[in-house]
This record gives sequence, C-alpha cells and structure tokens, in this order.
Amino acid sequence: MVNIRTILAFAMGPVATAVIGLMTVPAIAWIFSPKDVGRLNMVQVSVSFGVLLFNLGLDRAYVREYHEWSDRGALLKACFAPGFALMLLAVLISIPFDDRIAEWLFGSSHVVYYWILVACVIVSFVSRFLSLILRMQDRGVAFSMSQILPKIILLVVMGVFLLPIFERSFGELEVAYLLSLLSVLFIYSWNTWREWFPAVKATVSRSQVNHLLSYGVPLIFAGVAFWGLDATSSIALRSLSTLPELAIYSVSMSFAGVGVVFQTIFTVLWAPMVYKWVAGGVDMRRVDDIAHQALAVVCTLWVVTGSVSWLTDFVLPEHYAKVKYLMLCSMGQPLLYTLSEITCVGIGITRRSMLSLWSTIAALAVNVAGSILLVPSHGASGAVASNAIAFLVFFVARTEASAYVWRNFPRVRLYLFVTAAVALSIATLAIGPESQVSASLIWVALLPVVLWCFRNEWMVMYRSLRSAVKSEFFAAEPGSGPGTVS
Repeated sequence: MVNIRTILAFAMGPVATAVIGLMTVPAIAWIFSPKDVGRLNMVQVSVSFGVLLFNLGLDRAYVREYHEWSDRGALLKACFAPGFALMLLAVLISIPFDDRIAEWLFGSSHVVYYWILVACVIVSFVSRFLSLILRMQDRGVAFSMSQILPKIILLVVMGVFLLPIFERSFGELEVAYLLSLLSVLFIYSWNTWREWFPAVKATVSRSQVNHLLSYGVPLIFAGVAFWGLDATSSIALRSLSTLPELAIYSVSMSFAGVGVVFQTIFTVLWAPMVYKWVAGGVDMRRVDDIAHQALAVVCTLWVVTGSVSWLTDFVLPEHYAKVKYLMLCSMGQPLLYTLSEITCVGIGITRRSMLSLWSTIAALAVNVAGSILLVPSHGASGAVASNAIAFLVFFVARTEASAYVWRNFPRVRLYLFVTAAVALSIATLAIGPESQVSASLIWVALLPVVLWCFRNEWMVMYRSLRSAVKSEFFAAEPGSGPGTVS
C-alpha cells in the first residue's frame, strides 16, 4: 500500500521534468547542429554505461537489503565503495587512450570531450546512490526537486547560448550537461548528508560485502546487457549510419517522454513497495491486478501519443520531420520496461537474478541482429523498429521467467495488447510518410476502443484513487488510515 501523498510527491519530478523537456529538447535541436545533438546522445549512452557497469549491481542490492540491515550507513558504504574504487581504477587505465576514445565516440580527437564525459560519469555514479536514500525513505519532494532542477538549469543555459558571444559548439553543450548533473549531486548531497556522513565512518566486514556481491554480481552482467539493449540503436547509428540520423533517433526518444514519466514514477515506487509486501507477508496475488491496471495505462499512453504525435512538426526544425513517426516505436522502450518490472517481480522475490540476465541477452541479440539488418538502409527508422521488437522480446522473456520460478499468473491478455501496439507502431513508421492523415486517424479511432477494453481496470483505479484522496485529504471517516492505492 502506498500513501497518496508519496505518489504525488514522487510524480511531481517526472511530470515537471517531462514538461520542461518539451521546451529543452526543441531548444537544443534549434540551437545546435544535428551532429552535436547526436554527440550528446553518445555522452548520455556512455554515462548510463558507466553507472550500470561500475555500480556492480550493488544499487539494487541496497534496495533489496534496505529493510533487512539495521546499520544502513554500513549498507550504503558496502554498496558504494567497491564500484567507486573500480571506476577510479578504470579512469586511470584509460588515460593513454583518451584521444582514441574521443575519436570513436564523438568523431573528434579533442580529449577535453572525453574528460568532461569522465566527470559526468563520476558525478552520475555518486548521485545514483544518494538518490536511493531518498527513494527508500519515501522523501518524494526532495527526490522530485533533484530531478527538476537540472532540467531548469539546462534550459536556462540553452537561453544563454543564444547570446552572440557563444560559438554553440559541442564542447559548450557537453559542459551544460555536466552543470546539470552537478546540480543534481549538490541537491542530493545536501538532502542526504545525515545518512551518508555516518556511512563514511561505518565499519563494514568482508563477509558483508561478499554477501551483497553474491546478489549483485549476476546483476553486473544483467546491467551491462541491459545497457547494450538500450544503447544498441545509438551505437549502430553511430557506426553504421550518420550523426544526423543519430540526432533524429535521440530526439525521438526524448519525445517519448510521457512513457518515461510513467516508467520513472512507477519504478521508483514499485521495488521498495513490493519488497515491503514480501517482508510483511502480503498476499502477492494483488500483483496480477496491478499488472492489468498498468497495461491499461500503457495502452492508453501509446494510443494518445499516436494521436498527437503530429504536433512535433510545430516545435522542431525541418530536419526532424520523421520524429512524429519514430516516437511511436520509441514509446515501446519505457512502457514495455515498466510493464516488465511488474510481471518479473518473481525473479527478484526468489533472488533468481540470473534469469534477468538471460532475458536481457535474448532481447539484446534480437536488437543487435535487427540493427545490423535495418540501420544501414533505414537509419533512425530501422533503429527504433528494431528497438521496439527487442523490448517486446524482453518483456515476454522476463514475464515467462517470473511465471516459471515464482507462480503461474494470467498473461495472454498482456501479450496480445502489447504485441498489437508494437505492430501498429511499426506499421505507422512504414506507411506514415505516404499517408500521414490516415495514420493519425487510426490512432485517434483506437482511443475509445482502448478505454472500453479496459473499462473495469479504469473503474478500479478511479475508485482506489478517489478513496485514497478522500481519506488522505478530507478525513471523511473518523479514525481512517492514510489514503492508499493498491
């Protein structure tokens, strides 16, 4: 059960971030060249890789063990220190190769690009662990403000770049991105100093670290494999296509922000809540209902995005005209990932984390094969189509693995709707340029269909939300507990 105020507090950040992003992404697209937008995508891909690789799966171990450890400062130190030491070692080893790394990533041998990237990785790594403190303590307002501030800073800097004294180079864009990450670190550090300061002095035994690593090590490979699944399209476009095509892909993924909002809100709340249920002996059959309620939200968001995607033509330069078709496939990544987080809960409960690895590898293989086949001839269009199919495989594999090791649960309806959504998104990508009006009208016509198909789920969610709001804010019944949404 989740307090309604907690949901609203955690939702504030992703929603505000998405709204600000609707201004920031077009600003970057108008101010900087498509090549520089493509290079920024490589920075973001590299930062995500660094955080996933060097945390050694111990970020998830922190979430999994948070309610089991009495000394949470020691837990934070045991989870943070091994990966941070490994990251610094890797930075030292990379020094002789900095120019070649910069050339491969950015098409330029300016080593300063690489070292700004290194700073971005280190800052993001530290911020990742500090954010977990706020997440596990249900401090939603502080968590949300830490997401909103960097977007505001980035938007302000984009406005400053309009001044004629700036060259509007990639170096300036990369520094702006670093400044936004530093603002996150500052806010997280300020809001969590009472937790991380004792962690500095905490004593941790080798057996404790080994226990955490035994859970986290399989997740190292799963994390890297998932990064590969996520980054395959960007890498394929960088290697097999052009930076302008990579820019189109990057902007398309950015405009799938409504799906990212749903993913961010749900994943922040879901893992702590479900493990609390397990520790409290709650009947886990409630997960079945939540999965179908989430499916209702996923399908509705997908259809609404298809209905209004044409609006991107009014805010983006002409070079990005294809974005309105690509963003339907781009929605597949955040929405299918979010849905899989619910249906794969059995993997986490049973601690069979290797199954997450194999599920991700299967999807990664599909994405690599699809990218090699489609990207050289279709560019960004081929990349998003391959990515959507791969995340469909990812969802099915994780769901089936969970059903196998945990318990059987109904899933045919889940598969039918998400497969139809992916297929229709790819069809829109194929026929949209020749028949834009027809493609948009199909998605508009599907909206009442989806609402009708999920009328029971929407009614249950509405009643739960109404009851939660009434209990939380109006105290309709004396002695009633805090509002909850199940």
